[in-house]
Amino acid sequence: MKFVVSYPQTNWDYAKFRLNRIIRGKDKSNDVFKGLPGGKLQLFEHDGTLGGIKSLGELELTKPFGMHYIAGEGLYFITGLPCAEEGVAGDEHIVRMNDQGEIDLEIRSPLLTQVRSLRRTEKGILVTSSGVDALLEFDLDGNLIWSWWGTEHGYDQAYGGGTRVIDKNIDHRLKNYPGRLQTTHLNSAIVDPYDSSKVLTILFYQGKLARIDRETLQTDIVISNLNGAHHIRPHSGGYMLSNSRKGEVLLFDKNFQLTERIPGTNPYFPVKWVQDAIETPFGTHLIGDCNAFKLRERDKNGKEKTINTHMPNRLFQIEPVADSFHFPK
Repeated sequence: MKFVVSYPQTNWDYAKFRLNRIIRGKDKSNDVFKGLPGGKLQLFEHDGTLGGIKSLGELELTKPFGMHYIAGEGLYFITGLPCAEEGVAGDEHIVRMNDQGEIDLEIRSPLLTQVRSLRRTEKGILVTSSGVDALLEFDLDGNLIWSWWGTEHGYDQAYGGGTRVIDKNIDHRLKNYPGRLQTTHLNSAIVDPYDSSKVLTILFYQGKLARIDRETLQTDIVISNLNGAHHIRPHSGGYMLSNSRKGEVLLFDKNFQLTERIPGTNPYFPVKWVQDAIETPFGTHLIGDCNAFKLRERDKNGKEKTINTHMPNRLFQIEPVADSFHFPK
């Protein structure tokens, strides 16, 4: 089994920025990092034994976030800097890397800002554009074919106060949207694997998972009481997500009933944050304990092995890929 890990921030300046905002209690979501965060993808191979993981190489990229691998197509991912100062254009965009490590597709849009997740759909690519609190689906030519805007569906109150109205006709890559201006900070969305007429998305600030009807845009809350959640995913038993601030992975059945909590970090670590997790073919879970800079593998009996991702490499996502996939040589 091969998998790729994305690290949007890999330099010490950003690590100091995080230290100031979070560990020292200054995380008011008002500040935007204005330096160069670095970024890389890392390719791993798993031999099937617990902790039997080795790195196959790294690829330096600018701030890579969400990813999705599709056999026969390649690895889709988000890369590029957001706007950090009003009027200074960002360049967040979608790219596809084929199995030979070649970039063979790029998609740009004035609506892509603070983009966090990406999933291939039947008709195109679904992304969470957190800067404008929107779910956006593009076809492979870059045309917008479907959207859901939080500000139009009951979520128009900015985190920092006030009512938010989005102008869809401007270039949002020129706008600086720190967390205080956002209403949901939606950060993960997938087509429901058990009902393709629905989309599931995490509303970070509300601590909820919403299910949206693709045709009517009716929005229902199916999971509540989350704490900083990320990465809703299909699971063999239903669904899984990372309940980040609680340092755990949550498993749900197909009716969104909680079935299991999987610890994802050391219980004594002061600032818990589990960013992502995947189910492996070996009956284990790989868990991104990003504040501790560890990739943990835990089996069903609670036995665990850890891999050090090394400071300041802050993990964002884990994505399985085909054995044929490799980085450019």
